[in-house]
Amino acid sequence: MRALLLLAALAGAGCATPGAWMLRGDAGAAEFGAGKGKGKDDDGRTWVKHKVVPRERLDDIEARYGVSRKELARWNKKLAKKQWIYAGQTLKVYARRVPPPREKITYVVKKGDRWVEIAKAYNVRESDLRYWNRKVPRAFRVGQTLTIYTNPMELPEPAGPEGGSGSEGTPDKLSVRGNGYSVGKPNRGRLQNGVQLPESEHYTLRDPERSYGSSHAITVIHDSIAAFRHETGYQGEIKIADISKRGGGRLRPHSSHQAGRDADIRLPRRKGTSKDDHSVSAIDWDLSWALVKAFVDSGEVEYIFLETSRQKALRKAAQRAGASDEELRRAIQYPSKRGTNKGIVRHAKGHRMHIHVRIKCAESNSRCVSY
Repeated sequence: MRALLLLAALAGAGCATPGAWMLRGDAGAAEFGAGKGKGKDDDGRTWVKHKVVPRERLDDIEARYGVSRKELARWNKKLAKKQWIYAGQTLKVYARRVPPPREKITYVVKKGDRWVEIAKAYNVRESDLRYWNRKVPRAFRVGQTLTIYTNPMELPEPAGPEGGSGSEGTPDKLSVRGNGYSVGKPNRGRLQNGVQLPESEHYTLRDPERSYGSSHAITVIHDSIAAFRHETGYQGEIKIADISKRGGGRLRPHSSHQAGRDADIRLPRRKGTSKDDHSVSAIDWDLSWALVKAFVDSGEVEYIFLETSRQKALRKAAQRAGASDEELRRAIQYPSKRGTNKGIVRHAKGHRMHIHVRIKCAESNSRCVSY
């Protein structure tokens, strides 16, 4: 059964399971299986009817079903003229994915609850939660009831024991020889005793002869992607394009990728999208954030390059996953302007369907130089 983002933070927040604390209200905030039939079409998409809940934005609906605003306007003539929606409105959506419906529930406050934790548990904005409960005092009491429009989002199916991934156990760790060193700067350097990234079930190498790096970088790349697989259970392809040549040096067409610390990694696509589709909506941003987060959490990443035009979608995915304001500021440059030297994820032209990950110099590697 597919895992849900819904209530993912309950355990960490000290909240009880919802069955003990909520009374189900009028379900059916979204109606599914409408339009051209309940089954999926040949392109893997499904027609659904979505009933807008209070405070819902067009951005939310785009992210929920993996569609663009232009597509929503094409399917709903009123949106072509007025770019706004209202609670109770029904929209036709040709969805790339169909998560469980939003539901209106009644939540009973228990000891230790806080607004932010309840909002995170049900994957809604704290500001929306407060709006739905405007008459409830800021310092609510135990036993008080709150209205919540839940926002469950579907995550990838975790792999079973045969898949080698999933939530059980610990992520795979790579062990390599330790004498592979990065020498010089990423754009004017070389590799000493370069280590080749080994073939793995966790990723696909576009060209093994362009997949060499320092011992430290190769370990971080492998372990971060393994951690991503373990956390999400994602079984789709993760393709690594270029790292460096065996001895480093100029690797055309790149200006960097010379010292074995840079890796180009293609972002996960939404199901049913064409490889020729380079639009924002072709990327599965929830999975992309999980991938980026795995690298950031390693503590060994210097920069991750992604065009500013794509960082907005990445940031929204991070917010849906419950990232704190501090985590967002540390991880993503947007909404700061390009060139402001903020965030690990920074702008670089041409990085639209892939990320460019730059690994830090290993502490023991004195000849490695950062910009």
